Amino acid sequence: MRSMTAFGHGTAENERLRAMVTLRGFNHRYLDLVLRLREEHRDLEGAVRELLTGRLERGRVEAVVEVEPLGRAQVEVAVDTDLAERLHALQQELVERGVIHGGLTFTDLLRLPEVVKLRSPEPGRWSDEDRAVLRAATEAALDQFVAAREREGESLSAVFLPRLDALGELVERLRARRAEVAAAASAALRRRVAELLAGDLAAGAPSEDRLAQEVAYLVDRSDVAEELDRLASHLEHFRAIMAGDGALGKRLDFLSQEIFRELNTLGSKCRDSEMVRGVLDGKVLCEQIREQVQNVE
Repeated sequence: MRSMTAFGHGTAENERLRAMVTLRGFNHRYLDLVLRLREEHRDLEGAVRELLTGRLERGRVEAVVEVEPLGRAQVEVAVDTDLAERLHALQQELVERGVIHGGLTFTDLLRLPEVVKLRSPEPGRWSDEDRAVLRAATEAALDQFVAAREREGESLSAVFLPRLDALGELVERLRARRAEVAAAASAALRRRVAELLAGDLAAGAPSEDRLAQEVAYLVDRSDVAEELDRLASHLEHFRAIMAGDGALGKRLDFLSQEIFRELNTLGSKCRDSEMVRGVLDGKVLCEQIREQVQNVE
């Protein structure tokens, strides 16, 4: 079981560049990837996204991709020699006429972008080796990120297990109390029948149908055996899911809702104050579980 909140960072490099990938995870119902990288590296987004979706199934994940060049970039110098020669000839003519003094220097040419152009290597030219560096950095970040999610998942297990144990103990207490309540209900039923039979004789003895209705009503309102069986089954299923692999959050969320629904049904059927208090305690435990389930991937 893994949490959705985590952090991961990975770095890899070759002779030309260093790639750094940072991942931050937050709770979300689905997998929501947010990639942040410079515009000249936008063509790399697909490769990074593919690596992330291959190992993550749920949560909002913010990925920051940074690329740092190593060493000096090979700058290309382009000189328009024809234009430089024309400018030099014009300068000589103006000197001879006495309009200006001095000669044309290379520094002067550098101030003229039409004559001298400095070109850096075009961005986006990623070799297979460069892409391998990016993959290595992303996978390193993912390894750290998933490991952090698993550690957080262990912490969540430590939250779930005591509450599941407490709910299991509650089910057993309610089972035991149910037997006592059933005996009390049976005694109440006998008293009720006796009262009906001892009623106004002019009204006649109660019919069999009337007695059957009274019995069915009391039994239906007091018997919670099925709800307790389903609740115990849900708790066992919850533990089994926790022991599984992959994205478990949605299944655990649904199951925690089913547990709460059974507790609601129990509360509506119970007439014994002690059982009602137990059901309320169970609802508190279930709410604590449901709150933490939202953190599970």
